[in-house]
Amino acid sequence: MGSKTEDLKSVSDSLGTLADEREKEIESEKSKVKTAMEKENAKQIRIHARNMVRMRQEVSNYRQICNRLDSMVDYFDKQPEQSSVLNSIPAIVESIDSSLTSGNTKNMLKSMDEIETQFFDEETMAKFTSSLATESAPIAMSEDDEINTLVKTLAEE
Repeated sequence: MGSKTEDLKSVSDSLGTLADEREKEIESEKSKVKTAMEKENAKQIRIHARNMVRMRQEVSNYRQICNRLDSMVDYFDKQPEQSSVLNSIPAIVESIDSSLTSGNTKNMLKSMDEIETQFFDEETMAKFTSSLATESAPIAMSEDDEINTLVKTLAEE
């Protein structure tokens, strides 16, 4: 069981690393927005602001998947005798890896949903997401609203 959960931990760590790298890229885009503001280039401001919004969403998705994987590992560590799913961990890891290669975080979230519904009952899935419920979720707004808010915030800085 240890090696199987290690695979899940490894995928989770990879996602955490991807999120950290993407956060650094956000800072680069932020400086590009500021430079475009100094040059009063509205088109470039919107392009880089849109990139920042997209990157922030990716970071959020990476972190969410990472947390869900960590919850699975905790579940397996705490209730190994009850988890008949252990034999399915390689399939879970493979599914997540294939989603990672596409690079589409929305597809990764869909894969996580499919994995959870395929391999776990509703009570167990609730345990995975209960820790996520306490985290602050971003407020849903349109991409344009998000970009406008971001540009306004950066302009104030």
